Amino acid sequence: MNWKKFFKWLKYIGLFFTVLLIIGGILLHRDGMRMYGGLTDHVEYNLFKPKTGTVVIKNVHLLSQEGDSLKANQNILIENGLITSIDSIINTSLEAIIIDGTGKYLIPGLIDTHVHLLQSPNDLLLYLANGVTEIRELIGESDHLKWRDEIENGRIGPKMHVYSPRIASFEPIEGWFMEYSQGYANIQNTTEAKEMVKKFHDEGYDGIKIYSQITPEVYDAVNETATDLKMPVVGHIPWKLKLTDIWVSNQKNIVHFEELMNALSREFKPDRELGGFFGEEEEFLKFVQLRITELTRKLVENQILLSSTLWLNESFARQPFEIKQILKEVELEYENPGISEGVSYIPQAIGWLPEINRYKLPEGLSEEKQKGYKKFWNAYARGCQLIASACIKNGVKIMAGTDANLPPVVPGFSLHDELISLHNAGMSNVQALQSATTIPAAYLKSKTGKIALGYEANLILLDKNPLENITNTKTINTVIKKGQVFDRDLLDSILNGVKEANDTSRKVDISQFQE
Repeated sequence: MNWKKFFKWLKYIGLFFTVLLIIGGILLHRDGMRMYGGLTDHVEYNLFKPKTGTVVIKNVHLLSQEGDSLKANQNILIENGLITSIDSIINTSLEAIIIDGTGKYLIPGLIDTHVHLLQSPNDLLLYLANGVTEIRELIGESDHLKWRDEIENGRIGPKMHVYSPRIASFEPIEGWFMEYSQGYANIQNTTEAKEMVKKFHDEGYDGIKIYSQITPEVYDAVNETATDLKMPVVGHIPWKLKLTDIWVSNQKNIVHFEELMNALSREFKPDRELGGFFGEEEEFLKFVQLRITELTRKLVENQILLSSTLWLNESFARQPFEIKQILKEVELEYENPGISEGVSYIPQAIGWLPEINRYKLPEGLSEEKQKGYKKFWNAYARGCQLIASACIKNGVKIMAGTDANLPPVVPGFSLHDELISLHNAGMSNVQALQSATTIPAAYLKSKTGKIALGYEANLILLDKNPLENITNTKTINTVIKKGQVFDRDLLDSILNGVKEANDTSRKVDISQFQE
């Protein structure tokens, strides 16, 4: 054998496969960027010019600081982005921007406590256009920190609170993939946990997000270090922990009603690795009803707040079976097309459309199996509703959150749907508004959420009374963000700009989902 020739060919073969790996990596990275919305055209936000300066809103119905009543014929003075006077009579210079509030209703700007911007900066415009003047990002990354700081310095967008990437404890190979493809922080021991929390603190994150696949040791170390650094810990209820572990922790915010339901599912069938009640739906719902009084008592006793995402949880009962109809009901044209179109070959890709929907049924199911899945998902949604209703009834503090950008949760628009779901679960209109204003503002230590002297002027002027019907939060006439005035014409221009950018970047025709 000619060994010299053999090694020469071996070198060429190795070079060939190296080139293939590089090309594959580039394509995978590009598809990953598209899947998270990073290749969609950016709207030039500087083209939109809100009015700025001293603002007077005259003769308006104003929501009280408690959020439970309206005061008629009020005048509001806004200077340097702050509310400086509230009275029935205000004298001001002719240079002020005058807004006639006659027959209209002024409420605080809304707060969404669970969003995922991913790589979609156009979403910042969608939030403002829907009266969402403050958001909390729960899978933070460096771009989000940059956007947060730019908004503080005048860029158009909602006030942002950016929490860390998700902290989890995967096995090494899976952990590498999850870090590379989805931005997880994969932590295996307490030393790594403490170092990672300190790193996130130094990078400027506002809080720590924990995920389901985290070990008890790492969870404790994250809690301890974050508390020392005065960083709030929020997130899921880890699979390897019990509810009793959460009650004594420093995690004071659980995201999703379904996290409580899933924890009860693991109690119901502890022999199942990740819980579950498939095939035993009726028995499980009875178990939930037996446990929810004690569950809500512990939440109140330990001052743990919930971020809701109820509308999304309810959609799980429909998405596997009615996704085409749901896509007709939501504002799909405003959703980043990279996110909605997804990438079929990437595990746990987001994907909204029927062929790649994240929650679609497994293929090849018999009719009997499909009926079984339908029964399961109906029970899943019902379990979330039972827990939501019990939390509302028993005084658990609830913050409205949507999980925006998970299918089919359209940023901005979805918070109004969330308030309707919370109302249907038992909240009064007053309580629903408080869940998106005073309660999250207090938790976030933000001087917003109220119309009060010295507070940031994050406000919405509505055409209809939200205390009469919670759907009236959608009747937006004007949005004011820290003194920047966005009238209806400007808000419509912003929405049109996002839609045009999406249409330019779209690969899949969505006309079949538009009625």
